Amino acid sequence: MKKLNLSTIGLLQALAVILYCGLVAGFFWSCNKFFVAVQGFEITALMLAILVFSAAMTGSLVFGYPAYLVINKKVKEALTLLAYTLLYILGIIILIAVVISIAE
Repeated sequence: MKKLNLSTIGLLQALAVILYCGLVAGFFWSCNKFFVAVQGFEITALMLAILVFSAAMTGSLVFGYPAYLVINKKVKEALTLLAYTLLYILGIIILIAVVISIAE
């Protein structure tokens, strides 16, 4: 298997985070169509559970491989990968914001 460079891995991780966020946003957007409006304890518990799951999911996508690299004593590579991932995420956020502002 061909070894990917850190920039490509960072881009793939960033795209995975954006895709996951889009899926969660789509879930929330469609909740009004499929679920009866629920208020109180149930919705609060559901939102907190989704928050915890999302933090774990995105945390593993962003920090999982860099943590593996640190464990294998490749700290410089881990920090470089983390920087690439975060910069790609920021770039995608800015790109989406620009596209949305132009579309309106």
